[in-house]
Amino acid sequence: MDDTAARPKSLKFKEPVIDVAFSPTTNLVASSLITGHVFVHKYDVGSNQRQVRGKPHKKSCRSLCFSGDGSLLYTASKDRSWQAMDVETGAETTRIDAAHEKPLNLIKYVNEQIVATGDEAGCVKLWDVRQKKQAFSYSEHVDYVSDMVFHAPKRHLLATSGDGCLSVYDVRKAKPFQVSANQDDELLSVAVIRGGSKVVVGETDGVMGIFSYGQFGDVTDRFPGHPQSIDSICKLTEDLCVTGSSDGLLRIVQFFPHKLIGVAGDHQALPVEKVVLSYDQQWLASCSHDHTVHFWDIGYIYADEDEDDEAGEAAEQKDTNESKEDDELDAQAVAIRISRDVDSDDDEDEDESEVDIDGCSDAGELRTSEETHPEETHTDAAKPDKPSLDAGADSEEVDIEDNSESESDNGWGSWGGSSDDEAKAAKPKKKRRKGDELADKRKARVELARPTQSHKRKTERKAFFAGL
Repeated sequence: MDDTAARPKSLKFKEPVIDVAFSPTTNLVASSLITGHVFVHKYDVGSNQRQVRGKPHKKSCRSLCFSGDGSLLYTASKDRSWQAMDVETGAETTRIDAAHEKPLNLIKYVNEQIVATGDEAGCVKLWDVRQKKQAFSYSEHVDYVSDMVFHAPKRHLLATSGDGCLSVYDVRKAKPFQVSANQDDELLSVAVIRGGSKVVVGETDGVMGIFSYGQFGDVTDRFPGHPQSIDSICKLTEDLCVTGSSDGLLRIVQFFPHKLIGVAGDHQALPVEKVVLSYDQQWLASCSHDHTVHFWDIGYIYADEDEDDEAGEAAEQKDTNESKEDDELDAQAVAIRISRDVDSDDDEDEDESEVDIDGCSDAGELRTSEETHPEETHTDAAKPDKPSLDAGADSEEVDIEDNSESESDNGWGSWGGSSDDEAKAAKPKKKRRKGDELADKRKARVELARPTQSHKRKTERKAFFAGL
């Protein structure tokens, strides 16, 4: 709490202020006095201007609230009447006298068709504002109605009472939805938090009771910490509330986990009757027994929340980007693995297809070729070795050549009168021998072991992708 911060000036009155309410659409604040007077002021940091002053009730005006569009102001009085006032002109538009058997204690705007009222005896009534007559009446409580809140998603009206019970009403039905067990203490205030999953109530002993929505039989959690009664609860966010206590302090309370965050305002030990939040979430207004309506700056709460939201969004965006990058890297890794598998298969296919010896594409076919000509192997083995006439030829080849010549010209060879060219042309075709096939096998193995240029390029590409 910063007392030096710029804020609207406090509104001072001659009589005690019982209730205060902000307009939901503009910078107007309404105040009700114990004398039955009602005031509407336009507030600003520089100055405040009075818009409406009137006395709609003969006795004290105990409660007031604005309509949803801010055009009407509803008030309830100890004289058992409630009425609606035009905010711009101050003219009365609706008035219901003798609305309850007992003095009214509270009035609450529900929607454009319904207004709820509660009295000192615990009776709650719903009013049709169009037909200006009572719609439903509930008598579940035996003591005064202290506070009410409307939960629009469920169309439930929740009310607390001095008898220690919380009651829940479906505004479309004539019977109550549910009534809690007695909490052995007066319930003074109520608010719906945590996105409608929890209901918090303030008690006279300074304890905040927490109900799980839909399970209104008994509280599911309790949060002590206030030294005196909690007379008013104002919801800030789904996890934060401001409480007005009898010790004069406005405390900022966090739920789940439960803890006191700080102090938003101080009425110097005078009991706080009511605390409310402005439509732009910038100011709190509270009233006490000092005849004054005070304004407190609360905008920093929402500024911090916006920063947290922005930080959360930035972190979420970062996580999303990182996730996308991870997905891209995973996709690249999968592509690399697939490329490696394909290259490996291609290399195997190339290695197998590069070997072609006399129509034999692999070692298995070579072995098959050997098995299909066993007579050549046995014939070669049976022939005797002879000295070589040609240094570049194998001994077995020379033996075959000499034998063929001796059969044709009785061993004289080319000396029989033919030229060297004729001798070469007449030379019979060599037959493949076991030594030739073994040499070819060794050559094929060497070729398989020697990487080709294409294989080198693929190896370099693999190394490049592996480094990513």
